[in-house]
Amino acid sequence: MNKLINQKMLNDIRSSGCFTKNGDKKRIDLLDKYELPYDKKADNVVITGCLNAFSLMFYVKHYANILDHYGVSYTCLSKEFCCGNYLYRPAIKVKDQGVLDKCKELSKELVWNNLEQAKELGASRVIIFCPPCYPIYKEAYPEENVIFWPESVYEVMDTLKFDAKIDYYAGCYKLHKYFSDVPMDLKSTDDVFSKIEGLEINRIDAPDCCFKPNGLKYMVDNVETNQMVHICTGCYGMAKANVPKDKNVDIMMLSKFIDDIINLQ
Repeated sequence: MNKLINQKMLNDIRSSGCFTKNGDKKRIDLLDKYELPYDKKADNVVITGCLNAFSLMFYVKHYANILDHYGVSYTCLSKEFCCGNYLYRPAIKVKDQGVLDKCKELSKELVWNNLEQAKELGASRVIIFCPPCYPIYKEAYPEENVIFWPESVYEVMDTLKFDAKIDYYAGCYKLHKYFSDVPMDLKSTDDVFSKIEGLEINRIDAPDCCFKPNGLKYMVDNVETNQMVHICTGCYGMAKANVPKDKNVDIMMLSKFIDDIINLQ
């Protein structure tokens, strides 16, 4: 194995599903805490993302609330295998295409573990909550029915009313291009927004990644309202940590924004 590929991380993913040892045990605790179904027969399997399970399961719960509200059949997995996202990082840093290609082969192996579980549970579709997972799954198995989660909301969502203006930062997804040639699905979020009457949106562009100083400054400086919505978990984290508290901005993932509006109807 090439030295740029973290063998220990790969071994941990293969054994526990997560890139940290025993991550599957903590995952089950969180699924139980938020009363999320797992390993059940269902039409859809929701891939939360391994890191999201530890830091953002609260937002997965909001997404589950939406599915429950509209009677969508879904389940999560107790042992969800990481797509290999973090295996790519050393090769990305030095721009080693050969190692990146090897990482894509490993992703295909790891992703299949989840797709196979979905099939065993009778699911006809896999729904991705984690943005980096989406292009990796789509490239690894283009023939499989895999969607980004806002599409599933748009399919079932009623027309809602919300007379207010929000900031929306979609993100740049430049890093994702190293994982896959498949573009991020931004259209499904726009489709969801189109079903909300009265909503005004300040769309903040992403001329650079918000993990870079100039990109972060641009994002923060262009916040105009008291509600900021994200679909990228990384961008959400950067906004949460860096938008000044005295601006009193409620920074959230799209799942909470939609769940909150449903509860207001």
